Amino acid sequence: MPAFSVDQEQEDSQETRVSGSTPFPDIKSGPANEIWATFFRQHRPADRDFRRVILKLHGQSEHEHVIHAIQAALLNGQSQPWMYEVLALSMEIAGRPREDVQRVLLSLTDFGDANFESMMYSAAYLLRFNREKTALKLYRQASRHSPERAEPYLLGLKLARNHPEDDAVLWAATGILKYGWTKDHEQFHQQAEDAILEESRRLRKSGDADGLATLQAAVEEAKQRDLRVTLSWNGAADLDLTVDEPGGTVCSFEAPASPGGGIHLFDGFGPLAKNCREEYVCPEGVSGTYRLRIKLAWGDVVGRRAQLTIIKHAGTPLQEIIRRSVTIGAEPTVVPVTLEGGRRKQPRRVAKSHIDPVSAIQRARQANRRGAIQLTEHARSALESFQDSRRQSAPVTGVGAIGVQSVISNVNDGVTLTAQPIVSADRRYVRIGVNAQFNTLTDVFTFSFLNVGNVGTQGTAVVGPPVP
Repeated sequence: MPAFSVDQEQEDSQETRVSGSTPFPDIKSGPANEIWATFFRQHRPADRDFRRVILKLHGQSEHEHVIHAIQAALLNGQSQPWMYEVLALSMEIAGRPREDVQRVLLSLTDFGDANFESMMYSAAYLLRFNREKTALKLYRQASRHSPERAEPYLLGLKLARNHPEDDAVLWAATGILKYGWTKDHEQFHQQAEDAILEESRRLRKSGDADGLATLQAAVEEAKQRDLRVTLSWNGAADLDLTVDEPGGTVCSFEAPASPGGGIHLFDGFGPLAKNCREEYVCPEGVSGTYRLRIKLAWGDVVGRRAQLTIIKHAGTPLQEIIRRSVTIGAEPTVVPVTLEGGRRKQPRRVAKSHIDPVSAIQRARQANRRGAIQLTEHARSALESFQDSRRQSAPVTGVGAIGVQSVISNVNDGVTLTAQPIVSADRRYVRIGVNAQFNTLTDVFTFSFLNVGNVGTQGTAVVGPPVP
């Protein structure tokens, strides 16, 4: 068997040079563990060349050589993040014990500095190997690293219900009630409530009075909200609610998650009454004055008045509900609200994409503003009139404008193998190029967006770990 080639044109040579001067070994020259241990003690190949050799070995079903080659590279300090994933998959194919595969996947988290993304990534891979308990532990570890990120709780709730020991349900359900403020938060909160009910029944059946008391206290604390604001109106119009929080942070549909703890939950528009509302919640806020800025974006509000409902310290004995009518005019209306006893002690860590204006507009405007709603002729006319005025007042160059175009494409889940034959000029030989792709989708989100002249177009987004 010749040495492995990095270039297909050199497959017939007995020794292939990579990285300028380093040959890869002949896999038939001895035991796999000895071959690769000796090779990596003496050489340091380029990562690109080693990846191509591993791909070639995998294509020839030499999984034991893949395993020993990657292990030798790791032992000799030549590790790369992709090695752990390929090593785990090769060990699974080779029938290695699941405990060994699990250990490799956990090593991915330990590669370099352990961070939130690597923990979530490793947990997703562990689920592919049916290691639910270990994946649940990683989700809990990720939540300790970034406690206000909702993903660990949302993904971990189902696992926690399957494995309710060690207060797993308490962790996941209360985490969702505290931090699960996604677009479909009502659905997720209901799932958390259902899980809490099941856990309560389990604790009562087992006679665990202390555990039941702990659960009830944690749920009551998780349902507390320092400040919640709802703006509602009637008519074919759109009002925008922006909250200037103490400390200079701002929460709006353009920046739906602020470092001050605020979350812009819903950005609606008329004429349907159920969509004529704006919602803001700050589960843990900073003490001080919040300035609620209400602006007419387009349309006519019935009676030129809107209703503002403000709830302070919801879910506590100090709960206070304030309702007031707000006059809507050409200029924004500002309503100050003072919050005392805010529970937030440090800023919330917000991803850059949450506060970047362009990405925020693309996400919030597309997801909420022009949803699957049939506009009346009056509302459509008002919207077109507003758009025409914006176009007339805009510069000719269109600098600062944002355009959205829907693109429909297929996304594969699992393993995809593509082969392409190439016939030589003399028609004596056929060469086949093979390309293998491994894709994993961890979640699918459905959203709505607006194209010019097309209201209520539906779309989906898929999320999955990157493939090396």
